[in-house]
Amino acid sequence: MQKIIHITDPHLVAPDRMLYSIDPAQRLRDTLAHVARVHADGKLILITGDLADTGDPAAYRLLHDILSKVRLPVYLTLGNHDDRSAFRTVFGGEGFVQATVDLDDWRIILLDTKDDVSHFGCLDGGRFEWLEEQLSSAEGRPVVLAMHHTPGNLHVPCFRMGDMKQTDRFFSILRRDASVRHMLFGHRHVAAAGSLSGISFTASRGTAQHIVLDWEQYGKPIFVAAAPSYDVVMLEGTDVVVHRHEELEALPVIRPGDPK
Repeated sequence: MQKIIHITDPHLVAPDRMLYSIDPAQRLRDTLAHVARVHADGKLILITGDLADTGDPAAYRLLHDILSKVRLPVYLTLGNHDDRSAFRTVFGGEGFVQATVDLDDWRIILLDTKDDVSHFGCLDGGRFEWLEEQLSSAEGRPVVLAMHHTPGNLHVPCFRMGDMKQTDRFFSILRRDASVRHMLFGHRHVAAAGSLSGISFTASRGTAQHIVLDWEQYGKPIFVAAAPSYDVVMLEGTDVVVHRHEELEALPVIRPGDPK
């Protein structure tokens, strides 16, 4: 069994700033400390975009410092709030921020869906072709695909449209290969699960601000300072099971378990 950790939307700001009266850096630190304590047997951590709230280089320097203290391998990609140039200035490298990782019988593909001209996701500039190459070279491994944007409508009242351009092309690639078993998303700051074009997915709320599912709200989304959230993804055989940590602190025990 392979265990991976999915974290999303930390929305870091410069060290001397707050975001909507919360400290996103401390919330990310708390999340990573919880992962280290409870899931030390994890194989890797995926952080799926909106690493910084405004693409501030100081936020990326802060992120680099926070991640330097993490034991597990961490793989990053970008979201619509990020700035690719500022990210690369701090983290190095060039081009799109994406990766492929093989864990025994599984392949993890992390896609960069940031569009430089809008808040929508996109996979132009060779990213569609790169995805096809990573799927074709998987050699029969089941695949988990992780990215920032959701390639479909989550039917959240304050978001009346989908998140990505050219979703028909995206799903035609996935259906042609048929190895993708599950998809992981961030971006919308809500917890959701289901299937899109027949492929199962989970969307995580993230570690910064969360959005309230107020079904009478159809305008600007309502942000709340709920506890940070992250997902634990279990991979075994061809099965995918996702557990969600909605609260990091210990909750009141109303019936104790059996002692070890």
